[in-house]
Amino acid sequence: MGAIMRKRVKQLETIGEEEIFDRISNGMTVRSFISEMGMGWRAFYKWLDSHEGRRGRYEEAMHASAHFYANRAVDTAQAADIGSVNVARLQVDTDKWIASKLSPVYDVRQRDVNVNISVQDLHAQAHELLANNADVIDVVAEEVKHEVLESVKDNSDGNEEKAH
Repeated sequence: MGAIMRKRVKQLETIGEEEIFDRISNGMTVRSFISEMGMGWRAFYKWLDSHEGRRGRYEEAMHASAHFYANRAVDTAQAADIGSVNVARLQVDTDKWIASKLSPVYDVRQRDVNVNISVQDLHAQAHELLANNADVIDVVAEEVKHEVLESVKDNSDGNEEKAH
């Protein structure tokens, strides 16, 4: 690590992890933060990985900032009036997009669901069920139809006798 990189990392250490993550949680983007500090991404990520568990706390701060952006989207939408509706719509869409990138909770894009059914697999399963089941009776559809009709007729005759 070069002298400039060490200086930038020390600068971040001086500010403190809690302060940095608090800013991120409250909606400050990392890009804005490192720009304000006059440093690059490499120095920030070097600092981020310099302590055990810091990256996990950073992820928590990013997740918290998703809530900030989602709340801001709601506030912007509710505060819109007839003259600012187009600008408000753009702001809301941008905040929703940022929130969805920071936390999957806010990702509302519709997902396509693919279902694949293999007829060969269904035939194989049916064959296996038939091979393992000894109670299979081979009948012709006409025999079943005749039995059903007789059963219906017998039931209706019994109901007529009860009605008399």
